[in-house]
Amino acid sequence: MNSEKILNDPAAEIARLNEVIRQKDQFLATVSHEIRSPMNGVFGMADALSRTSLDKKQTRYLSVLRDACDIMLSLANQLLEKGKLDSGQTTLVPVDFDIAEFVSSQVAEFSARAKARGLLLELDTKILTDSRIRFDKMRLSQVLSNLISNAIRYTDEGRVVVRVILQAGKDDTRRLVLSVEDSGIGIAPEKHSQIFEAFASADPVQSASRGGTGLGLNVVRELVGLMGGSVKVDSTPGLGSTFTVELTVEKAQSQVAEVEVERRSMPQNLHILLAEDNDSNAFVFEVLLEDTGVKTTRVRNGEEAVIAFKKGDFDVIFMDIQMPVMSGIEATMAIREAEGAGRPVPIIALSADTVAAQCSTYKAARFTDAIFKPMRQRELLDMLSIFDKDMG
Repeated sequence: MNSEKILNDPAAEIARLNEVIRQKDQFLATVSHEIRSPMNGVFGMADALSRTSLDKKQTRYLSVLRDACDIMLSLANQLLEKGKLDSGQTTLVPVDFDIAEFVSSQVAEFSARAKARGLLLELDTKILTDSRIRFDKMRLSQVLSNLISNAIRYTDEGRVVVRVILQAGKDDTRRLVLSVEDSGIGIAPEKHSQIFEAFASADPVQSASRGGTGLGLNVVRELVGLMGGSVKVDSTPGLGSTFTVELTVEKAQSQVAEVEVERRSMPQNLHILLAEDNDSNAFVFEVLLEDTGVKTTRVRNGEEAVIAFKKGDFDVIFMDIQMPVMSGIEATMAIREAEGAGRPVPIIALSADTVAAQCSTYKAARFTDAIFKPMRQRELLDMLSIFDKDMG
């Protein structure tokens, strides 16, 4: 009977399948958001604890806590990205950035995890003097972080080496090669193609015991394909693995000099307006900025943010997206309208949804940038350093 319905009304069946896909995407987005929001408090407090005096036992506890959080966050990101890729909703958003700084930052993000496992994490670069490129920074981050995370997870001793090559291409293009080499357990040749399939692994027992999700490499392959590149693996059991990604990227369109002038023109002592309705998240934000000399004024919804902006003098606004009374997007649009022809205040979106920041509503509101929950102190300070180069 179902087969007859499909044959008699294929349009209705297509509509039904599209609705199923929409509901699945909404479910994955909701799950990701609900996981990331409370994790903001966990990550924030872990950062705060790391800056206190800890004995050996407490340091070990903190290391285990951070490792578990990283695995949970990776799973949330992979589930969300997998859903978007399957439904064809992943869009590339190219921005200008320095590939040398980007890769160095990515490696630094994993240094503590590698050290906790007794591994050396090294960076080897062969990059053009002009290392600024135009590419989708967020997607590239997902690719590289998945590869580094996997390398550390499946390596018990030795080292992990991240290699980057940036070469001149035709016209304004560049050839970018990223490789992650480890001295880990390795992969049998007959398993090389299988590991890129969703929920597959070369050794299910090893994967389960090491916290593998079976999605990371599949997301890498899909994203690299979407970006017009290729990924391959060279591995031998017991001798480690090397994953290599090759991409064609564009030369950056903006000039470094213009960015530096903008940075120097910002005030040195920042006064931040924080619009955040969640008390725990607001507390985490303030803890992450302890001892930086930054002054923070907090409001609880978008309407209060607009009122505070009109009455006060703020250097930067951090705007949560989902707030009562008036959303962060509505508040940002109202602030932009109130500014008139004056110099726009930088407004940073605070969101647990790493995909939503690319949508048209964000762009229409004219956010300056976005930072995603869970926030790390380093990410927050890096964001603020754009506006104040002299900040500690």
